[in-house]
Amino acid sequence: MSKRKLIADMFLIILLSASVSFSLLGFCSSSRTVFSGVVYASPAIPVEGASVTASGPEGYGSASTDALGHYSITTGLMTGNYTVKASANGYLDATIENVAVTGGLDTPNVNFMLIVSGAISGKVTDAISSLPLNGAMVEAQNATGGAIFETAFTDVNGDYLVNTNLATGTFNVTASSTGHIVKTVSGITVTAGVETKNVDLTLEKSGTISGTVTDSISSAPLESVIISASTAGGISGGYTITNASGKYSINTNLATGTYNVSAWFPDLHLSKTVSGIAITAGAETTADLALDRSGIISGRVTQSPGGQPVAGASVVASSGGFAYFGSAQTNTTGYYSIASGLGTGTYTVIASFGMAFNMTYGVSVVAGSETSVDMALIIVPSGTIAGRVTNSTGSPIQFATVDAEGADGSGHATTDANGNYTISSGLGTGTYTVNASATGYSMMSVSGVNVIVDQVTSNVNFQLSALPSGRISGTVEAEFPVIPEFPQSIFVFLMVASLIAVASTRLRNAKAKHIELS
Repeated sequence: MSKRKLIADMFLIILLSASVSFSLLGFCSSSRTVFSGVVYASPAIPVEGASVTASGPEGYGSASTDALGHYSITTGLMTGNYTVKASANGYLDATIENVAVTGGLDTPNVNFMLIVSGAISGKVTDAISSLPLNGAMVEAQNATGGAIFETAFTDVNGDYLVNTNLATGTFNVTASSTGHIVKTVSGITVTAGVETKNVDLTLEKSGTISGTVTDSISSAPLESVIISASTAGGISGGYTITNASGKYSINTNLATGTYNVSAWFPDLHLSKTVSGIAITAGAETTADLALDRSGIISGRVTQSPGGQPVAGASVVASSGGFAYFGSAQTNTTGYYSIASGLGTGTYTVIASFGMAFNMTYGVSVVAGSETSVDMALIIVPSGTIAGRVTNSTGSPIQFATVDAEGADGSGHATTDANGNYTISSGLGTGTYTVNASATGYSMMSVSGVNVIVDQVTSNVNFQLSALPSGRISGTVEAEFPVIPEFPQSIFVFLMVASLIAVASTRLRNAKAKHIELS
């Protein structure tokens, strides 16, 4: 090899190194999320840990992808059409509509190619101390008002990164933290696959409003009362609940201004709002609330004729214009008590059970006093069918539907968490067919069920067989991987060092060969 050829090779290697280095610098400055140190033979890479869901009128199922990006949803899918959605950290959600599924059969190759999400990062700090705020919530929402938004929380350094489901577009970024005023930065431009950095938010200190909620007569503290603070325009400044001493404190999102402080749904008392409370950001304001006692409407709901108690009847009391309102349900002996929200006034009381109802007008109520109102409902006498619905292993099926049909009436019920059901209305004396059905199970019928009015026909039980689920499978891949942040300067330095090392090795080998030939 000639000396001139050796010098030419060395110069070419140096140029190649420089060219690659500058290319890497340009590429890394434009995006941190679409570069990987791994070279794949295929243009697509598997996405591990992606969540895939299938939902439709006939069922729901979900699965996660494995290391090869494969997923398989094998349960919960009855025959029908489904919307299948794939979600993964660092990517945009992808959806495939109208995926046809047949029970017991496979629907393969429902594949996804995910696009790398844009990213927004920055720091959240306190406006006075400039100290970072740990645990602040940051939300990025599409500026067009769409429903798509993503959240993240700041670390101990106040840093945050929102890097999932941010398509190319304009976003508003909102930060909130306990003890501070919520702040929004608008018009942040995002490009898919690129990180928009330095979207920093500095939060001002919130004002604080605190006080004690008591009974207006005895001054006893009132526990578990919901307290809210809002501007005259209805903008919420936060809410809290009183403790055992009746004390409350709201210290988030209260900017300087005038607020309404309200106590909601206090037991045995009336709700109350105090207006015109001046709050200054960074300062504390005291606002105590003394609540007036509620009137009480109580009584019993029974059947007519017969006088049997009606359990589970709904009773509602309202004054003119719904200035005051309260409600309750009867217990197993038919008794009820409406003890909150009833100020002095005249009320209409309505009791209802199924299709039966009764109204009582002109009920006078005095705050702090009790008024008795008994009501009778004309309920058609019915027999009762009771039983339990389970699966093939004997486990209860909740929310199963049970219907009884016959020439002398009909009725229906829904099973509880233990699979139990009771049909207690609409059943005259006669013979019925009872059907039980639940999502994902075959319907089952029992014929010839004898019912007698005012008697219970028990142990009409069902053991339903599960329908074979359809199966949806496929892969979730992406054109580029999402990788953790890696300092670009170090990355470029290592690449350049590697290329120089290669060049040096080639130069030494060439020089040695040149000397040997000489």
